[in-house]
Amino acid sequence: MLDTASAPNDARTHDDILSDDLDALATLEKSLADARASGRWTVLATCQLLASHDDETLRLQAREQILIQHIGSIARVCSRFITRLGERTELLPVARVKRPARRAIDRLVGHTEDWAARTLAGPIPRRALAVTRIEDADLYENRMVVELIHSILDADLRSRINLLRRLKQDLADLERAQHEGTRLRLDRLYRFWGAEAINAGNATGRAFETVRALEELLTRVQALRGSELGTILRGRRTGQRSLRRTNVTDNDRHYRAAGIVWREYERPEVERESTDARHERLEARHRLFDDYVLSLIARSLDNLAFSPAADQVPLPGQPATLDGPWGPVTVYREHTGVTIIESAATRTRFVPLLDLFSPDADEAEVQERWRSLPNSSANPAVVIYLASSEHVRSVVHDLSLPVLSGGPDGPHGRSALVGVPVSPLETTSLERVARAVSLATLEPVLADYPPAIELLRGRLARRLIEHISGSNLAQEDLSPLFHRSNDDRIHLRRSLTTTERSRLDHVLTVLEQRTAARSWERDVAGEIAQLRGAFDTAEERVRRVLRCPGCGVTAGPEQVTRAGDVFSVTCRDCGFRWGHERCGGCQSRIPLLEPTRDVPNSEVTGLGWVERVFGRDALASPCWARTVPNRYVCAACGVCPISARSEGTACTRCHAAK
Repeated sequence: MLDTASAPNDARTHDDILSDDLDALATLEKSLADARASGRWTVLATCQLLASHDDETLRLQAREQILIQHIGSIARVCSRFITRLGERTELLPVARVKRPARRAIDRLVGHTEDWAARTLAGPIPRRALAVTRIEDADLYENRMVVELIHSILDADLRSRINLLRRLKQDLADLERAQHEGTRLRLDRLYRFWGAEAINAGNATGRAFETVRALEELLTRVQALRGSELGTILRGRRTGQRSLRRTNVTDNDRHYRAAGIVWREYERPEVERESTDARHERLEARHRLFDDYVLSLIARSLDNLAFSPAADQVPLPGQPATLDGPWGPVTVYREHTGVTIIESAATRTRFVPLLDLFSPDADEAEVQERWRSLPNSSANPAVVIYLASSEHVRSVVHDLSLPVLSGGPDGPHGRSALVGVPVSPLETTSLERVARAVSLATLEPVLADYPPAIELLRGRLARRLIEHISGSNLAQEDLSPLFHRSNDDRIHLRRSLTTTERSRLDHVLTVLEQRTAARSWERDVAGEIAQLRGAFDTAEERVRRVLRCPGCGVTAGPEQVTRAGDVFSVTCRDCGFRWGHERCGGCQSRIPLLEPTRDVPNSEVTGLGWVERVFGRDALASPCWARTVPNRYVCAACGVCPISARSEGTACTRCHAAK
């Protein structure tokens, strides 16, 4: 069993590490706290999950405009700064001594190496201690300017530039989604982001201009670090968090300008944090991330058209039941923050781990920490952690580390433990989580297909099964109506047409009538009495699966193709296909969703490409070569159907698996 308490606890714990993702998460605290306090599922599924995507963040802040206005005065102070006259004692040649120090004679008596000659009247000095006057720049006002340049402005501008670059990357992902992914994924991304494509382009332009202005500012600030004042003081600090008013900062125009900038960037006083206060702060931060993950899951379920039976957030011991297009699911919430989704008797654990990887983790750290997670649960588990997906993608090159996708995209089939990076700065976080939620809710239903015709009480007699399957109920021009997994079970493959329903009613009526005669039907009269209800229940389950995941239109029985325990349906309205493929290697069924039959965007490659193209609309992983349509990697054995053929020679996944 995997939970948050199982996370590695080593010297690289990230409690003291700061990042843009953590700062962005902190801005969502009120929104998530209000949603949690409401106790309503609908509020949780619609609360704010993106941070810093507003127009105010993308534009220059007021204090940055003030800095632009006064950066010239700060530069002037660094080259023409005030000093005060001071005195210092130093050893000089006698010819350069203008004012002997008080201890000049005492030193001369004890240091014969400073004598030029010795006479009866005494020594003739060659060097002597002298008092010289200097211009001292080590003043509070100068230290204030140096500290403003070296630590305050440099750190703040770097942080702002990094944040805006992350937002630019997210906006670029939105713009690329117009060409990279499917239309369904694009529509969901823009609904989550909250604007149209043209607004994304405008926002990108604003972010670009702001980054350019801040980079110019940072360049000027960094150049001042090598100025004469910066060299003399060598990074000396004021030792204060707030500005102290002096005659110079009040009366000198340039120092006053530096003081104005200081006040705009003034940092709050930091009190020493007690152990208990630190523990409470870190615990609250982890709870905040747990709520953020739960809200992502709720939003994913809402987008999949799951609606709660009762509008309440799941609590420990109080699960929430949701009804969806393919059947009900139950959402459990553990006291550790773990969320469990149960669908068709399959449980999937969603484990939030805030500090799994550090913001600057390298490949060795990622491998070490991921492989330290326990992986002994029989049920699938999805670890959702806070990180930049681009950073993780840049350091993870091994397909055996399933840390970028909730799907079965690894080289050896499905992994029981997979990881999904999320961030309030990435709009695509929702699609990565939504794919894991789709796998947890929809794939078990497909794996449970076709539903067995079962009685509420007792077992369906074999002779009754033989009679039903031999009654020729199916229309000749349609796919088979039944599937026999063994002699004692019969499954309904699709819903019945009007003709088939009429034939079934006739068969059941005859069976019911013959229960009064001396025949084998009388021996199973109780089972026959339950048959109509059993057929209705099985047909309702089948009808649910025939609802299109793309547009919600229910397919008719004539659209169901294939035979046996596999089926395939293509929606006539939107072209979405779903059902099964059969693995050519291990003969396992491959549950699939296929929003388009075209080979999509072969230029999008590498880890995580499935979510970048299909988003949540992918259960099985399409062949990575993408040279032919309708080829999927088997989640059971990990075999790609064209890996040994010429079409699969360019497949990076197959090469990695070898």
